[in-house]
Amino acid sequence: MAANTQPIAVIAKLLDLTERRVQQLGRDGTIPKAERGRYDLVGAVQGYVRYLRDQASRNQGGPADFGAERARLVKAKADLAEMEAAERRDELLPATAVEDAWTEIMARLRARLLVLPDRLAPVVFEETTIAGARTLIRQGIAEALTEIAAMPVTADAVRAGAAGGRNPEGTVDPGAAAGDDDQ
Repeated sequence: MAANTQPIAVIAKLLDLTERRVQQLGRDGTIPKAERGRYDLVGAVQGYVRYLRDQASRNQGGPADFGAERARLVKAKADLAEMEAAERRDELLPATAVEDAWTEIMARLRARLLVLPDRLAPVVFEETTIAGARTLIRQGIAEALTEIAAMPVTADAVRAGAAGGRNPEGTVDPGAAAGDDDQ
């Protein structure tokens, strides 16, 4: 028996592992086994430290590659400059501006559709056939959709947040889309 071999219990306590885990590491070859139930103290510590280093480098994706990080930074800056140039050429708009423009368009469409019952009720009431009433309703919906489709939405209008129909407070005016024949 060598002077620097220790029983499994001592190695387990030293490495803060269970005896079972020490046995597994011994079977895997991570910790060198000296003889039955005993392990080389220095070899066990060195093997376990090497094992932990390997695990850490695998979890971190290896040593830092500064060349790759630099290339990634240069690419990100180039992408940003390209996006800014596209924005100046009106090929790219801020997402919030586009969202605001679509919100306004949908609010105007909603306002137009909500006034349809009041506007069409008297006309549909006088219609004697279901097909005629259906045609009148379809025409009213088509008019509302055509009006919304005809709204000019330009890059400048989107950037300004004004696709039309805003009142001084900046909220959508539901009456802006109402027709002359509303009651």
